Amino acid sequence: MLALVLGGWGPPPLSALPTAPQAQRGWPIYERFCLACHGVNGDGRGPAAPYLWPQPRAFTRGEFKWRSTAVGGPPLLDDVRATIQLGAPGTAMPGFAALAPAEVDDVIDVVRAFAPGAWDGNAPAIELGEPPPPDPERGAALWRDKGCPACHGPTADGHGPSSFALRAPPYDLTTVLHRPREAGLDAYRAAAAHSIATGLAGTAMPSFAGTLPAADIWALADHIAAISRGTGAAAGATPPQAIAADRKAPIQTGTWPGIGDGDEVAVFGGPVAPQGPPPAALAPAEASLQARQCARCHAKQFREWSPSLHGAAGSPGLLAQTEYGMAADERAACLRCHAPLAEQATDPALRGDGVACAGCHVRRWVRRGPPAVAPSLLALPGYPLVTVGLYERGDFCLPCHQLPPRTAVAGKPLLDTYREWLAGPYMSRGVQCQHCHMPDREHTVLGIHDPATVRQGLRLTGSAQRDRGVVRATATLDNIGAGHDLPTTTTPALWLSITLLDARGAPIDGATDRRRIGRDVWFDGTTWHERSDTRIPPGASLSLARGWSGGRIADAVTARLVVEVYPDEFYERFYADKLAGTLAPAQRALYAQAATRARGSHYIAEQRDVTISPPILPPILP
Repeated sequence: MLALVLGGWGPPPLSALPTAPQAQRGWPIYERFCLACHGVNGDGRGPAAPYLWPQPRAFTRGEFKWRSTAVGGPPLLDDVRATIQLGAPGTAMPGFAALAPAEVDDVIDVVRAFAPGAWDGNAPAIELGEPPPPDPERGAALWRDKGCPACHGPTADGHGPSSFALRAPPYDLTTVLHRPREAGLDAYRAAAAHSIATGLAGTAMPSFAGTLPAADIWALADHIAAISRGTGAAAGATPPQAIAADRKAPIQTGTWPGIGDGDEVAVFGGPVAPQGPPPAALAPAEASLQARQCARCHAKQFREWSPSLHGAAGSPGLLAQTEYGMAADERAACLRCHAPLAEQATDPALRGDGVACAGCHVRRWVRRGPPAVAPSLLALPGYPLVTVGLYERGDFCLPCHQLPPRTAVAGKPLLDTYREWLAGPYMSRGVQCQHCHMPDREHTVLGIHDPATVRQGLRLTGSAQRDRGVVRATATLDNIGAGHDLPTTTTPALWLSITLLDARGAPIDGATDRRRIGRDVWFDGTTWHERSDTRIPPGASLSLARGWSGGRIADAVTARLVVEVYPDEFYERFYADKLAGTLAPAQRALYAQAATRARGSHYIAEQRDVTISPPILPPILP
């Protein structure tokens, strides 16, 4: 059974702590692990919030759903510890088991400081005693007799007749309980019982402790466990109503949706405003937005950036689309990520820099960058520098690597990389996008186009066996290193293949099979459609298995397993379609150049030759 009550009474008075959350010792931990969802102000309006369902908790309200105490009293510190360490199933809240106990307590001090009054006083924990034997049939009868369907609905899906008048919609109990808990049915049952007993602050769900006998509470929990068993939508899934609501809201694509101090908002909080006339204090090189001028002081970063995809973001494929008849609002949306400076919209030479130094680091001629500036850089008193924590967090990458719910196809935004990272195993360990794609602050920004980076993210294994004239082979690809789905965007495709070879290493005709790995989408001129989604989430795997017989299969001695990468597979098809139509000569030349680049990006990421083994025969008994 899950021990939700770990001991003790309520928290000590807050007066011994500094009142400002930012003044707490745990603020750097909160900033790295919690701010993206819960916000710099603790109001649940972090930059990730628009992409999450249910919405992150607003600590400023002082309402804590998962407590061992009744509604109206403060939670126990152990309740909050359990939430941080175990997470909330079915939501984007992971368990932060990697945090040390002292770090967890420091984060709790930050959470308390957002709503000091909510922690006043002490409240005893509600004890339910040892659970009786499960009795879901009695629980079902109690469910009806006690009026639970009025809010939760006859089928417990949260759509009861009273639900529409409530501030917070009732739980859909046919899916998964969000209450933090350990694994197993006993823990699930205990979580349901404690929610019934304590009530849920911030909702219409009251505390039934003292109203219902403990035996009835356990029976109701048995009914809830019976109708749910943890099934339902995946954590962080975007429901249709959230997609519909986003489509009615103003377009925010390409902007940082967080709310914070002016320095963070100034980076990507909206379209980058024109820099204006440079201050007289700036030297000529400092008063330039061109990357080659930045290289005079930042030579290492320039060398790393120059061959990168950021450096090539102003590509022929982009220009072929944006410079020939594209609507102004669409063009602005494209340039917001591919050429973010306002000046790039009217300066072709500057637009050719793509996502250049100033696009990320200069706002109104003030440099912005990560904390802890490299000591190798000489100070320039006349050129102001503001250090911003955003540069070391994953939400720095969010504006251009996450599309809003309105773009959803088959329930998932067309570009969902940031959410995939949030739901994966890396965010809860503090591993940000920059750790993998900009290690040691390098500006190479490597990804799917770089074979070495892709090899670090995958593992290829397999086997092959001959049995009574049939050769069976299996290839398995594991995502062991990518913090998001592999591959994450709709642009690339990986091909996993098995080919049987003879003793000379030559392929045997008809003995090849391939499987596409990726998200395959297409546009009919009005709507996007998804053919398939075979991407591999972090820590998951995908297998290809095939058997062959007859013909020259008897000559097969080896199975060759190959992972081939087409980084721009979607655009190969897109460019081919465009080139098949009528185009202006200059636009055709750009599309042809883009198509040549895309076709030339193919590479083999992994290759394994597996010897075909004979079957393992049972021992011959005497």
